[in-house]
Amino acid sequence: MYHFLKLIPLLFLLSCSKSNPIPKENTIPSDYINPSHLKELDFKGEEIISAFIDNSFYYIRKDGKKIQTLTYDNGADPFSDGLARTKVNGKIGFFNTNLDIVLKPIYDFAFPFHKGEAEICTGCKEKKEGEHTMLDGGKWQKINRDGLVIE
Repeated sequence: MYHFLKLIPLLFLLSCSKSNPIPKENTIPSDYINPSHLKELDFKGEEIISAFIDNSFYYIRKDGKKIQTLTYDNGADPFSDGLARTKVNGKIGFFNTNLDIVLKPIYDFAFPFHKGEAEICTGCKEKKEGEHTMLDGGKWQKINRDGLVIE
């Protein structure tokens, strides 16, 4: 059973220094943070934490694996039903607490999962209304945790 994770926003710069590569690699994979930055993080007994890096929130595992998450209420998108949202090339997908993508980023928008279901939109566009962003148009459906349309 998943439990709520403490969200610990940290601010630090991400750099890819060739002087501190991950062992047996010439470069740091893009889904890992620099090992020297990893040493600076305080996990406080948690397996993963959130951090603010280069104007975006990421979840980071103790081994340095990271994944970008949506910003929610000035913090990292919280896990709901064991999943959180990510945005890749303008599309929304979902990842688990192991930081593995479980539903590919193919949706134009998606609400968090709740009781095994999430509302998703295909074809909707973001529309600025003053300081707020609204969604316009598109087809709304519900999906299950396997990504299958249920309504």
